[in-house]
Amino acid sequence: MDKAFELQRQVRNDVRTLQTYLTDLQNWEVEMKRKEAALNGEFEQEKACEEVDTAEVGPTSLDSKKSLPAKMEKLREEAQYEKERGNSFVKQEKWDDAIACYNRAIELVTDDAIYYANRGLCHLKKDSLHQAEADCTEALRLDPTYVKALQRRAAARERLGSLRGAKHDLHEVLKLEPHNADARRQLGAVVARMGTKGAKSKSSPTSESNPSPPTKERPKIVELPPSAGQLRQEEGAEQRWREGRGEEVTVIKPVKKPPHLRSKRALRHVPIQEILLGRTIVDKPATRLEIVEIEDHAHGDSNNNDSNKLKQNSGVDCDGDKNIGVIGDRFDQIDPNLVNSDKVSASMVAPTNSVQFILEWKSLKGNDAARSDYLSIIEPSKLPAIFENALESDVLADVLRALHAHPDTFTRHGVGEYLRSLCRVKRFSALAMFLSATDKELLRHMLARCRAAAQLSDSDVVELEHKYEL
Repeated sequence: MDKAFELQRQVRNDVRTLQTYLTDLQNWEVEMKRKEAALNGEFEQEKACEEVDTAEVGPTSLDSKKSLPAKMEKLREEAQYEKERGNSFVKQEKWDDAIACYNRAIELVTDDAIYYANRGLCHLKKDSLHQAEADCTEALRLDPTYVKALQRRAAARERLGSLRGAKHDLHEVLKLEPHNADARRQLGAVVARMGTKGAKSKSSPTSESNPSPPTKERPKIVELPPSAGQLRQEEGAEQRWREGRGEEVTVIKPVKKPPHLRSKRALRHVPIQEILLGRTIVDKPATRLEIVEIEDHAHGDSNNNDSNKLKQNSGVDCDGDKNIGVIGDRFDQIDPNLVNSDKVSASMVAPTNSVQFILEWKSLKGNDAARSDYLSIIEPSKLPAIFENALESDVLADVLRALHAHPDTFTRHGVGEYLRSLCRVKRFSALAMFLSATDKELLRHMLARCRAAAQLSDSDVVELEHKYEL
């Protein structure tokens, strides 16, 4: 990593050096032409003005072609590299080298509180207390909740004798982290020092031999605070507004964490699944009516009895206390995949690319029979052209399960043809490495079934076992 950054820095410096050399060469050429024209009496004022304007603007920089976000990202990467170098020097207690690294990081990125706080730690170790306090103050200006900066500034102020400031910083630390044992112990030491200092100042005798002349007291201008009732009224109104009382709103409060407590893990990927309307959602009232009709036909009842049963079931739905358990049990025994399987099969169209396949495949999730029907309408020889580079390991595993679950669906093209075509998809050798033990067991069963049904010869089976790494 260090060599890569050093190489990039060297290339950038070489480009800048070359650009400066070319700029100087162009300026020298323009100056020589101007002097030559002046000597020959051919000096043109307008042309000279244009050349001067061009020289002031300068040639187009290579870095100016890059977008501003890319430049900022590059600067942050370099600053992070300098910070890591500084941290390694801190571990070796090389304070001067660490300060130099943090200086370069701050020159590249000036709005990061961690760089100032780390440099303040180095100054604190070198007993440069004023510089340490200044760096920690700057870090807290950028991030007021940075606990490490508060503790380091409290340590610097304590050693400088500013006990009140140290006490204030430690109180702020305990507000942010109530269980911080180091801050609580340091606060106890500061309070003890403040009490000892106050006792000494009270017990010191005043000099009676040289009494100080009495000073004339100046009148003080004191601003009267608002009344307690007014303060309580203003605070109550503000608190009600902050909590959203009396309004139909949901108050979202921000969560502030110091940098050293923030999570360094990547954000969790939330999959977004598209639900196709009218395909997998079954309307319960319509389903109950349809089930009653099927049962009536099975028992051979007349049309009048059918209508009576329908009315009776509808009345039970409204009352909900007589025969609702019987109807609910019958409804639960019906497989939801069988209710709308005809509708799903009728709406299937063979895909032409991987996007269409993935969308349809995800919409049939949980319906193995429909997935087998969807595979059966696809020509096996077209699978490599459909997937190309878009076949994923989880999709491959689902396809294998669909082929194994309903082999009778694949009457036009056997399961063996699908297995052979999947091997011709790009990057299949890499996908075969990620097949689980369960998927490989399913493959062995399918190959044995294809061999018994004479769909594949022995040599084909051996070849497929080698490609699927069985």
